[in-house]
Amino acid sequence: MARLVKFTGKIGLVGGTIYYTNSIGVWGDSQDTQRAYSTIYGLAAPYVAEVPVEVPELPRLTDITSSMKNYWNSGVLATSKFILESPQIFASLAKEGYDFVFNQINPPNENS
Repeated sequence: MARLVKFTGKIGLVGGTIYYTNSIGVWGDSQDTQRAYSTIYGLAAPYVAEVPVEVPELPRLTDITSSMKNYWNSGVLATSKFILESPQIFASLAKEGYDFVFNQINPPNENS
């Protein structure tokens, strides 16, 4: 029963996090993400200013807009490369798996 409660709690936490981040626009297009960052920045900035320890200032939206586009483009390129190369990768892995299973089923001939 305790495991069920723990599992349900984890699922609820993950589901709530995904729902909340989706509702503020993190998973939308770049404009939604910029609005979400501005919202989070507006909520966090007063608390960061009140911290007595030296904390670096949060980056401005204009400072990170170009880097967000570069990261997005890098992600798109990496995903495209994976999709392009996946047939060769999967074929190679399937051949290695077949060879491994074949060698396990048919041990080497000791008479030779």
